[in-house]
Amino acid sequence: MPPAQKVHHETQGMARLLGSACSRRVLSANEAEILEWALVQMALDRAGPVRETSSSFQKSLLAGSDWHSALAAALLQTPRTWGADIQAAMSSFEEVRDEYRSSDVAVYQFADRIVTRNAAQKPPFAGYVPMSAPEDVRTDRLLEMAHQSDLGGETLELAKVIMDRFPHILKNRYKLSFDGAVAALFCDLEIEAEKVPRLLAVSALISLVFSPGRER
Repeated sequence: MPPAQKVHHETQGMARLLGSACSRRVLSANEAEILEWALVQMALDRAGPVRETSSSFQKSLLAGSDWHSALAAALLQTPRTWGADIQAAMSSFEEVRDEYRSSDVAVYQFADRIVTRNAAQKPPFAGYVPMSAPEDVRTDRLLEMAHQSDLGGETLELAKVIMDRFPHILKNRYKLSFDGAVAALFCDLEIEAEKVPRLLAVSALISLVFSPGRER
């Protein structure tokens, strides 16, 4: 196995193990591949807690700490609130999904009803941003990967329907953010919301240890 393929195989195996530990079930290989991709994107973005963790790591090295001690210290300082936006979107999606399961109307009618009900909020639901927000190609890529792998679960599909119905109900249009897409995916993977911070801490580990060169 060539080195690049070996690294990918090993990181995907870790993603499957970690995802299964944070989920209510064992993830499939395809699910682990998408989870790994999402974690790598967060690492490549180097924003928020990933940046904080990387900065802590570098400061420890400059202060004379050995590599292992610097890495351990950086990961221990990962903010506990990491993933708060994703957790909020997960809670919103799970509530809407459960309500849909108990309804007896078509999905588009249901989406119109809940969009109307939340019309006064800006945005109407966690996990969405105004159409004017900067384009994030990761969102479309995640949705494409889920579709190609036939992993577009109930929550992810419902999130897309809601997005499609915004312009029919509201004057302002909204789109699914990357955090929103990840949250819907986590719901379909049955990831436990309280375990999201430790799951996302792996993004920092990837950022510090690996130098992934895969395209978004």
